[in-house]
Amino acid sequence: MTGDPTWTNLEAFTRERLGAPLFGTLALSPSSGLEEDLGLTGVDAVEFMDKWAETFNVSAQGFPYARYFGAENFDPIGSVVQLFSKRHRPPALVPLTLGMLAQAMRRGRWDTTLLEAPHDADNA
Repeated sequence: MTGDPTWTNLEAFTRERLGAPLFGTLALSPSSGLEEDLGLTGVDAVEFMDKWAETFNVSAQGFPYARYFGAENFDPIGSVVQLFSKRHRPPALVPLTLGMLAQAMRRGRWDTTLLEAPHDADNA
């Protein structure tokens, strides 16, 4: 990804917002999942995405936060109910990657359908 100013700026922004991990280094790639790999959930995820859109001037009105991020807190009662009732299970989260954010930065807007379409990771 060297030489790609969009990726360089996104990587620097992500490192600044997340800080240094307690152990090791923060490995970032276009396939890094914001929730799965970077641990962004709930309010932290909303704040990250809002700041990302503002910083990089990405039009992200109506961004579907609940589609990509789970809640921060654990609900033991809700979890038990979900074990026994499919009707009460939340929909599966869609992975949101840094590569998708880089694509949106290049376009200047968030487009869920376009950004979730399969693509070549080298072009992220």
